[in-house]
Amino acid sequence: MPFQAPGTAHPSPTTPSGDPSMEEHLAVMYERLRQELPNLFLHSHDYTLYSLDVEFINEILNMRTKGRTWYILSLTLCRFLAWNYFAQLRLEVLQLTRHPENWTLQARWRLVGLPIHLLFLRFYKRDKDELYRTYDAYSTFYLNSSGLICRHRLDKLMPSHSPPTPVKKLLVGALVALGLSEPEPDLQLCSKA
Repeated sequence: MPFQAPGTAHPSPTTPSGDPSMEEHLAVMYERLRQELPNLFLHSHDYTLYSLDVEFINEILNMRTKGRTWYILSLTLCRFLAWNYFAQLRLEVLQLTRHPENWTLQARWRLVGLPIHLLFLRFYKRDKDELYRTYDAYSTFYLNSSGLICRHRLDKLMPSHSPPTPVKKLLVGALVALGLSEPEPDLQLCSKA
């Protein structure tokens, strides 16, 4: 039996007009996604959240699928590719918001992982924190009138650079302050004549 919000036997109208049952669908799906998304790469996903004709628009791999079976295969492919690229992997949900005006839930999330090739090339490093890579993505989940996800749009990942390590900056600043190191010179393309 597909997932449906409790106490909603009558389907909602097809226009997002502030229907109280749709508000309830959004609230229930918000809680379900809040629990499911962080474990997407660790445990099997609950596919009863999706309608049988769910449309998956994946801008990362540039593919579109329609139907729950194809969605399961597509998500399995994404998980397979991620686990073959990263030695360690976790998904962090940065923000999950409800939008009753268009029946959507929007999730901003980050994939944090240690690429296998960097692990092999830098195996001698004891501290591997600087080898981790992060990728941000944006998912939009569209709900149908029965409260199930009918479309999942995944927008392209933007690689985000790891924040610079403050210890190195602090060390360079201390050396410059003590006069043991010269600050990097500014480039002056014009002469002061």
